[in-house]
Amino acid sequence: MGLLVVVPSFAQTQATETWPIQPGIYFPEAPLPGKWRKAVGVVFTTTPPELTEEIRVSVPAIDFNVQRGLTKHLFLTSRFQTQFVQSNLGLGVRWATPLTNRLFLSAGYDVTGWLGALQIKDVFASQAYGVETFPNVSVGYKLTKDLRLTVKSEAIIDLYYRSQVGSLAVVYNRRTINGVAFTFILEQPFYHQRHVSVGIRAAYSNFNWQLWSLFDTFDRNLFYPQLIFDFIL
Repeated sequence: MGLLVVVPSFAQTQATETWPIQPGIYFPEAPLPGKWRKAVGVVFTTTPPELTEEIRVSVPAIDFNVQRGLTKHLFLTSRFQTQFVQSNLGLGVRWATPLTNRLFLSAGYDVTGWLGALQIKDVFASQAYGVETFPNVSVGYKLTKDLRLTVKSEAIIDLYYRSQVGSLAVVYNRRTINGVAFTFILEQPFYHQRHVSVGIRAAYSNFNWQLWSLFDTFDRNLFYPQLIFDFIL
């Protein structure tokens, strides 16, 4: 009588392998229902040379992220960024699902409102605020058990813009596609079970809320690179 030995293939091993949910803010995997995810960090935005010529300024913004799981696939997101003279608050919803044990996908819709105010001594005061939306899709891949890569694409749509210098005001309230953005994020352990998100966001758009006070006169899209670093709490 012959002896039959069944050796599982690598593909079968991968198919049956399951990894636990790791802390993450960008990876398209929903938190457990009723659970929270939080992160705090900083985002650096480099000014386009078309606006500041030879001077390249990297403008830092404090970055807070909070998420809450609703169902197995659905969760809420919120994000607050501030540079003190201007701030941005965003709320959104995501639907995420695994395609394989390593590959994940999510689709979402975010609405953000921003506000800025600037006083130049006693010469003049300026302020501005607006509303934007960001339909988005994210694809995530588990490179290893602890290392995860996320690629996120966004459409940037302006809903409202208003700026005022003294008694002169400019208002736009038409819905227009302002540009697109692509984000590449790695999330991994850092120390003492603490995880971090590190990556870049490349936005190609006609306007960036962080630079409203420059009052640019360009009616064309410019490149706004950002460096992202967040501690996941």
